[in-house]
Amino acid sequence: MKTVTESGPQQPAGATAPALTLAGIAALLSSACCVMPLFFAIVGISGAWIGQLRVLQPWSVPLSGLALLALALAGWRLYRPAAAAACDTADPAACRRAGSTARRWFWLVAVLTLVPIVVPLAAPLFY
Repeated sequence: MKTVTESGPQQPAGATAPALTLAGIAALLSSACCVMPLFFAIVGISGAWIGQLRVLQPWSVPLSGLALLALALAGWRLYRPAAAAACDTADPAACRRAGSTARRWFWLVAVLTLVPIVVPLAAPLFY
């Protein structure tokens, strides 16, 4: 049985779920003013309500910052060396599966977070 080290208890890879959820929600809300109307238009969804998403524009930068902070926390919990040491359990295969799933979600949310940051920077290149 593994004992708790002097540095404190180890957190499993599942401890990244709240940070990844927060980052994903913040990234979606951050892109609500600029990227989501474009996505809706491409998909074929339209309506006057899309123009109302502009009210979220002042919150885009703080929400992107919150998403980046939550991603940094999730990445630190997921990729630090202590997380690998915590997988010295009786079932290392289950720990590997949970870690790989969490890493896939991490990179998906990272791309989702980068979209509202990169699109306003790249948009002037197309005008």
